[in-house]
Amino acid sequence: MVEGESVTSEGPQETTAAAPVRMTRTYAYIWDNFVVWCKSSGRASLPAATEDVADYIRERADAGARPSTLRVIAAAIARRHDIDGLDNPCESEAVQLVLEEFTQGATPGPRRVLPLDMDCYRAIRETAHEPRRSRGGIMESPEAARRRGALDVAMIGLMRDAQLKVREAMNLIWADIEQLADGTGRVAVRPPQAEGAVERRLLSSSTMRTLAALERSGSDERILNLSPNRIGIRISHAARQAGLGAGYAGESPRMGMLADLETIAVELLGEFADL
Repeated sequence: MVEGESVTSEGPQETTAAAPVRMTRTYAYIWDNFVVWCKSSGRASLPAATEDVADYIRERADAGARPSTLRVIAAAIARRHDIDGLDNPCESEAVQLVLEEFTQGATPGPRRVLPLDMDCYRAIRETAHEPRRSRGGIMESPEAARRRGALDVAMIGLMRDAQLKVREAMNLIWADIEQLADGTGRVAVRPPQAEGAVERRLLSSSTMRTLAALERSGSDERILNLSPNRIGIRISHAARQAGLGAGYAGESPRMGMLADLETIAVELLGEFADL
């Protein structure tokens, strides 16, 4: 880390135009599955026809894929086409309508905030450190991108694990974090609506590692040092960089963890029902 530079600085106003794209491990795995599907049905995968991509997403949805998984699938297919300099089939109206149907619902109305669940978080973790261009066209240095990405990943992991609302997250200081012997941790949360109350919520070992990578100067320093609006903007940019599209905001990490827990509960109930 460069001396005198803080990882909590907000950095440039990012656009969605990023540095040269690459296939991450998650996207490569998803792309390989799409290629197999195309071969088995006699379709071309590169370039892929927009109708074929729409059919694939619809088929995965019918098979029970979660809305977030469908968005990650579209992001992986788009990224593979970007690498080869080909038109992105996922920008077509046919694909966007299918995504809208299965990830936003078919009913008209204002666009809702999307949950940032584990599928989305994995995609963000793998792409968060890629350099971005500022609105003025200046490319981030690899070091600046690493610092920004480190903060974004730690922030989202912290907000997911502890199911934090934006105002709860912005008020946390380093003294609120407790490291446990097994590598996990706890965070002391003070809900705004319950004055004087303190809740201790668990943090995964993965989130503890991402927090340990951040620069800090004192235990009373804020962990994020960001305004509520800036937290939402950073989450939105990180999701766009991962190819997940619009719809993610400050409440998305908490909503995503709740969705993950609900999925786990349903799966467990199903297992018990079979006993």
